[in-house]
Parts: sequence; C-alpha cells; structure tokens
Amino acid sequence: MNPIKSVTDFVGIILDRPVKENVVVTYRGHGSTDFKLTPSIFRKAATRENEHILLRELIAAHPEDFDRDTSALEMLVRMQHFSLPTRLLDVTMNPLVALYFACETVKKRVPTSNGKTMRKDMDGHVVMLRVFKRRVRYFDSDTVSCLTNLARLSWAYKSKINTELELGEFNESTPIKRLLHFVRQEKSGFLDEIEPTDLDSIILVKPKQNNKRILAQAGAFFAFGLDEEIKSDSVDRIKVGHIVIPASVKGDILKELDKLGINEKTMFPDIERTARYITGTLSSRDAATKVLRRSSK
Repeated sequence: MNPIKSVTDFVGIILDRPVKENVVVTYRGHGSTDFKLTPSIFRKAATRENEHILLRELIAAHPEDFDRDTSALEMLVRMQHFSLPTRLLDVTMNPLVALYFACETVKKRVPTSNGKTMRKDMDGHVVMLRVFKRRVRYFDSDTVSCLTNLARLSWAYKSKINTELELGEFNESTPIKRLLHFVRQEKSGFLDEIEPTDLDSIILVKPKQNNKRILAQAGAFFAFGLDEEIKSDSVDRIKVGHIVIPASVKGDILKELDKLGINEKTMFPDIERTARYITGTLSSRDAATKVLRRSSK
C-alpha cells in the first residue's frame, strides 16, 4: 500500500476498503513503523515479571481513584489512563484518531555513510486490525475476567501455566486455582473451570464508556492472555493491515486534522493537555487576544 500524503488520501483508503457484516475493524496509530503490537507490560522483562506488584502499588498509593472499580478490567483501564504498563493494547473505532497518533514525531539514530549516526524522523503508520465479531467481548465477559485477572497473578504462577493440559488437570493445577480465586472475587458465581485456550487468546473488549479519554478517542482494548504480540500473520484470529504515514507529511496532516477537530485538546480532555494545546496555538499577541475575547463572551 502506497504512503499517504494527506487526510484526503487516508480517508479514501478507509472508504474504499470492503465492509463485512461479521467483522469489526479497529485502528491503532504508531509514530514509528518499528513499533510492535505488544502491550506495554510485555515490552520489558522487569514490568512483565512484576505486573502484580505494579498493580498493587498503584492501588495502595491512590486507593480513592480505584474505589468504584469492581473488576480487574476496570483497574487496568485506569492504570492505562495513568500510563502504567498493562496487558491491554488500546485501539480506536475512529480511523482519524489513529491517524493523529501515527503523526507523533519519533526520532531514531541511524547509521550514515561516514560511519557515524544521525537522528532521523521516522515514518509512522496506522494499523488496521480486523476481528470477527464472534471474538468481541464486552466489559462483563467471563473470558475477559480470566485474561485481565492474570495481572494479579505472580510471575512465579504465570510462568507455570500449561495450557496444553487436559481440562480437568489444567483446572486442578495450582496457578489456575489461584487465578480462579481472583476471578471469583469479582464474580462470586464463576464456575471452577477455565478453558485453557482462553488464556492463549487475545480478545477485543468493548469497555464501559465512563472515561473521558475513552469517549474522546472512541476507545476499545485488546486484552492479552499469555500471548504477548499480535503478529501480521495471525490468519485465524486478527488480520492486520498498515497504512504508512511518511515523516515528511506528519506536520501537514496534523494541521488538517486540527481543522476537523482532532487535536491534543480533544484527544486528551484533561486540563493540562487543553492548556498545552491552547498555549501552542498562540503564535502572536493578536492570537492571544482573540482567544481571550472568545473566552469572555
């Protein structure tokens, strides 16, 4: 697929793609084509092996922020909001939102002909992830509870999970008994049985729309079990496509998106980001005066 040069090019590609009633399409924007479809918790061994500690440390430090959360999914969504690594990979239902994130400036050191290195602006891309509707779950799904509660399980237990065991032996194993304990804390009526294949799955989750950022970004999440990456050759579960955004056109596309109401203020509806966006738009005293006049009306 050829790189795009404008929002018009991008929208044309999106509109030209075939629509299938049994498929849900989500999008994710990366400022560099080097980025992988891996949740943040799996990107470093230190976070992967201390996932359960990260979760508890944040809740212990700020319990009031988690008072209303009744499930592991809700806790992980909140952690994601505060930029703590989780086993969730956020995506959007709105391709223009993904395009905005794909236009983030990312620089990388690359070798030059004289043997030295230079910092180069990287091309970005919008990743299209197609999922069969039968693989989509909502926030109250039992499968989602099993996947997200893996976050509460210690690395010592997670590393001993064997999904190749027969169903009975699998559920009698110590790690799964511990996982069932956590699941039943949020679902008291949950049966003493987890399907081994569920823990090997990656599920698209539609969360509660009770978070300003999720609403603003038309957000959803892929919840990961024991798999750590969505790969392009995932033929039976998630199909992956890419639209390249050349580094040279990122700035122009961001200006076009701003005209469409896609910018830092609308994508991140908190006061710090709004203030930063407003400050960034004030290139002159006249611009500042205009903003102040609008706010006083």
